[in-house]
Amino acid sequence: MKVSHLNAWRAVEAVLRLGSVSEAAQEQGVTTAAIGARIRELERRLDRPLFRREGRGLVPLAQTRDVAGRLSDAMHAIANVQDTLSVNARGRRIALAVTQTFAENWLPRHMPSLMARLSGVDLRLDTSWDVVDLAQCGFDFAIRYMGEAGPAYGQVTLLPSGVVPVCTPSFAKRYGLRPGCETLDGIPVAHIDVPTSDPDWCNWDQWSLRTGIALGDAKEAHFTLSGSGLRVASSGMGLVLGGISEMFHELSEGRLVMPFGPKTHVTGQYWHKLIWPRDRHHGPLQRQFIDWITEQSRADRRVMQDVFEWAC
Repeated sequence: MKVSHLNAWRAVEAVLRLGSVSEAAQEQGVTTAAIGARIRELERRLDRPLFRREGRGLVPLAQTRDVAGRLSDAMHAIANVQDTLSVNARGRRIALAVTQTFAENWLPRHMPSLMARLSGVDLRLDTSWDVVDLAQCGFDFAIRYMGEAGPAYGQVTLLPSGVVPVCTPSFAKRYGLRPGCETLDGIPVAHIDVPTSDPDWCNWDQWSLRTGIALGDAKEAHFTLSGSGLRVASSGMGLVLGGISEMFHELSEGRLVMPFGPKTHVTGQYWHKLIWPRDRHHGPLQRQFIDWITEQSRADRRVMQDVFEWAC
């Protein structure tokens, strides 16, 4: 296979995964015109179109969508082969599978501390919802929202879980939200669809039963997000039943508030945990990463203790 054709497949895979020619170009460090040219050349070689051209960009055809997963797996396999043969790269690499909400909210805040502690680290992140097999895949660690990991895995318990209604201070003032409210009548309430198997995770109906605050005639809006509700809450669009591990920094710094008070949070059963196969050998960099994330999560639990007035 010519290198030009491999680059073309990389372009196709990136557009399929990211859903955007411009994002694919940014990721690969080339222009959007270069991405388009590579895909057109591949289509000529295959003698068939892979995408439909529309005003909003490239829309994958059905058969192209069908091979997206296999194509991503192939690119990931090539990257793993390269990393395996590159001793220097392996020594500075940490590959981490992480939930998207953790990647969006927790990691960016703590990234400067990580880079200062682990100078020159090559951090690889995978933020898909898919459960990866750590024993078979090329990941050093995974951060998952889960119960007990089992005896085959080492683990560090990071942050507790649960939900609490949050909004901006101006939203709370506009709708007169305060401790002692008995109903959400007339309040714009955002429903965030969260995929979880935690038996204690609450939606609005369950939260209402647990706290005794009636939903009443709330103005409901549903949001299907792959991440957290932090963006919706911060925008002032509605009252959000947010995950406490995603919201606590915004609450501690005053950008968001718990209008009914900290005692209206409801805890979950699962915790966010760092896990790895117990029989895997860790080099100095991986051990430093474990020490770093243990320290950061311990400090954050102290913040959560103050915010939610409980012992974490």
